[in-house]
Amino acid sequence: MDFIDRDKESARLSRAIMKGGSFIIVYGRRRMGKSTLIRHVINNDDVYYEADMSEKKTQISLLVHVLRLLYPSFEGAAFDDWASILNSFNSVCREGSTLVLDEFPYLVKQAPELPSVIQRLVDSGSMRFNLIICGSSQRMMQKLVLDASEPLYGRASEKICLGPIRIDYWKRYFALSAVDAVKEFSVWGGVPRYWVLREDFDSLMDAVDYLVLDEHGLLANEPSALFMDEVPEFAPYSSIMTAVAGGNQRFSHIADSIGRKVNELAAPLSNLIEMNYLKKEVPFGESPAKSRKTLYKISDPFICFYYKFIVPNKSLLALGRTTRIKSYIEEKLPEVSSAVWEDCCRKAVSGNCLFDKCWGLAGRWWGSVPKFKEGKKTPESQVEIELDVVAESADRTTLLIGECKWAAPDYADRLYRVLKAKVADMQIAGIPFLSGKEIEYVLFLKSRPLVDFSAPNLHILYPEDVLDLQG
Repeated sequence: MDFIDRDKESARLSRAIMKGGSFIIVYGRRRMGKSTLIRHVINNDDVYYEADMSEKKTQISLLVHVLRLLYPSFEGAAFDDWASILNSFNSVCREGSTLVLDEFPYLVKQAPELPSVIQRLVDSGSMRFNLIICGSSQRMMQKLVLDASEPLYGRASEKICLGPIRIDYWKRYFALSAVDAVKEFSVWGGVPRYWVLREDFDSLMDAVDYLVLDEHGLLANEPSALFMDEVPEFAPYSSIMTAVAGGNQRFSHIADSIGRKVNELAAPLSNLIEMNYLKKEVPFGESPAKSRKTLYKISDPFICFYYKFIVPNKSLLALGRTTRIKSYIEEKLPEVSSAVWEDCCRKAVSGNCLFDKCWGLAGRWWGSVPKFKEGKKTPESQVEIELDVVAESADRTTLLIGECKWAAPDYADRLYRVLKAKVADMQIAGIPFLSGKEIEYVLFLKSRPLVDFSAPNLHILYPEDVLDLQG
C-alpha cells in the first residue's frame, strides 16, 4: 500500500526536523502507522532504533550496534547509561540529523531515569540532532506529554497523536463505491494496518475469515495485543467492551452485566475513554457533565466488530465453525454498517455549510415525550423518540434534523412525514432546543427513494454526498 493521507502530520514533522535540535513526540495506539510516518519523513542517514522488552544494558548495546552502522566512531564503544550514549551521539552526529527512539515506553520501563536524561539534554540548548520518541502506549505517552509533574512536560517542539484515517481517504484509495466504503469501514475502521492486510483478499468476507475468524489469523486476538500496551490486567477491560457491544450502554447496565459494583467501573471506563476505545454520548442539547442519559459506545469500528461478532462466538470458532459465524456476520453486518452510516452523517454536517447555513457540531437526541390526543391536555401515553442527526446553525436560528436509513429503498414522503411527526411531538412536549427554531429536514438515504418526492424544507443526501463532506 502506498503512503496515504497524513499530509498534515508529515508537514509538521518535516518542519520541526528542518528547524534542527527539535524534540518531537509521536504517539497513538498500535497499528496507526506511527513508524511508517516517521520513516516517510526521515532520511537514510538518520538513526532509527526500535526498542523491545530487553533489559536496559541490552537496549543500550542494541542502540550502539545501530549507531555503529552510520558512525564508525562507535565501533568498539561501550556505554553503561543513557546519558553517556546520548551525549556521545550529540558530539559526533551530523548537524541536524535525527535519532528516533521507537517503542519508547519499553525503554522507560527498564530505565525510569531516561525522561530526566532527555530533559537535561533538551534544556541544555546544545542538542545538535533532532530526537523523536514514539510509542504505542497511549496512557504512558500522554502522561509524558500532559502531566506537569513529568520531566518531559512542556519540552516538546512538536507532539503528534496519530488517529484513524478518515473513510473518504479509503474510498478514494481503493476506488470503492460509497456504499462499499461504509461496509468495509464497519469492519476495519480507519486503522491503516487493517487495510493493508485487507488488500490481499478479493472480498470482505474472505479477509474476515482468514484474518479474524481463523485462530491463526493475524487479527484473531487483536484486542488483547492492544490492551497489553496500556493496562496490566486485560480481563475487566475486555468484559466492559463485551458488555457495551452486547447493548449494555448505561453505566449501571454495564456494572450489572459484568457483576461489578458501579464504583469499581469509574477508573476502567475513564481509561477506555482516554485510550479512545469508548466514548460517552448524551442527547443533543444536554450537558455532558449533568445529563442523566449518558450512554457508552465503542468508538473504534474494528473493536466494535470484534466484540460484537468474535468474542460471543469464541467457543464455536475454537471448533472451527467459521461457516456458521460467517453467515451470521453477513446477516447482521448491515446493523453495524447502519451505526457507522449514522456517524458519517453527523460528521458530514458538523462544521460544514449546507443548505445556505453553517452548522455546529451534530449530535443525536433520544428521549421519552408525552403523546396527546387532539384537544386533550392530559397525555394518553409516553412515546420514545430518537433523532439520528441534530445540529444548530451558527446564527442559532435554525435546526437541521435528519433521519438516517441504511436499508432497502423506501418512500421519501413517508419518511418525511414520520420525521415531522417526531418533531411535532417534541415541540408540543416543550423540548427546549426546538423552541423558536426553523427546521431544515434531511433524509440520509443509502438508496434513492421508490418515488421521487420534494418539499420546501426537505433535503436528501446519499452516500456519495455524505462521504464527500467528510473532509
